[in-house]
Amino acid sequence: MLAKKFRLPIQQWFKEKRKFITRKSDFFIVRVSSNNLPYSRFGAIISLKVSKSAVLRNKIKRAIFNFIYSKKLHEVPGKDILISVLPKASELTKQELEEKLKSLIPIY
Repeated sequence: MLAKKFRLPIQQWFKEKRKFITRKSDFFIVRVSSNNLPYSRFGAIISLKVSKSAVLRNKIKRAIFNFIYSKKLHEVPGKDILISVLPKASELTKQELEEKLKSLIPIY
């Protein structure tokens, strides 16, 4: 699991007026901004539109953070990355989810 210092404080992130680059697919919206830290931070937003079941939403969130942790993406310096999950992503398997994220995350 991803350590707390690598998690993006999402509420604070939206309050700040930051410039970010957006990448979009049918399954995710990825917003990337720079920070002045020696590591990257990641956040995930999964709404009720993805699934009414909290269990499925948490599985998706865990799969995203486990992918980031296993590929050591958090060790790359200076990026804040926010991943918004769209409703179609609930149909993906864990392997498909990882493949789709590989193509969208600019660090990878």
